[in-house]
Amino acid sequence: MTAENDEAWLTSAPTEPDEVRRFYDEWADRYDVDLADWDYRAPARLTAMLVEFGDATADALDAGCGTGLSGRALRAGGCTGRLVGIDVSVPSLERAAASGAYDEVQQGDLNRSLAFDDGRFGLLACVGVLTYVPDVERCWREFARVVQPGGVIACSQRDDIWRERHCDDVLDRLTTDGVVEVLALSDPEPYLPQSGDEMASIGARYLALRVL
Repeated sequence: MTAENDEAWLTSAPTEPDEVRRFYDEWADRYDVDLADWDYRAPARLTAMLVEFGDATADALDAGCGTGLSGRALRAGGCTGRLVGIDVSVPSLERAAASGAYDEVQQGDLNRSLAFDDGRFGLLACVGVLTYVPDVERCWREFARVVQPGGVIACSQRDDIWRERHCDDVLDRLTTDGVVEVLALSDPEPYLPQSGDEMASIGARYLALRVL
């Protein structure tokens, strides 16, 4: 595949898990270089939110860790606790493990229940992954389950998909139910500003939640 084909696939925002896994299996060798060329900002942006609102020494889950860009950002930003990464793509996990950022990596699908006990983590990052998870509410409730009360979740989501999947309404339900408190929600910001014209025009929202 070419970078142009990658951008077209990403813009289409598929949600079928096997298709997503196959794409990232094939992209793993080029992923870090492509994202650097596109000026990918989400890992550093979400790391800053977790460090601002959470305990940087707490155990953390990188939900959808890919090749480890987010894990390296978490370490560089000062997160010192045990770091676990999960992802659907085994080739990506192999590169994440080789990065040295993680204490443990394992295969996992965010469209399913997470294989962790309640309250296992103090921090959770989900960077650039929610595009592929159509049931936003189920996913965020599952995140809140595996994060201890007082812990912090930080997620990015494309602005077009945020609106399409009614994420404001989901947040309203989660806060009304006493599951989370919203700490910060950004306006749309540049996401992949150096990618092709269509992808570069898509903004991202950055969200920080405290688990109640």
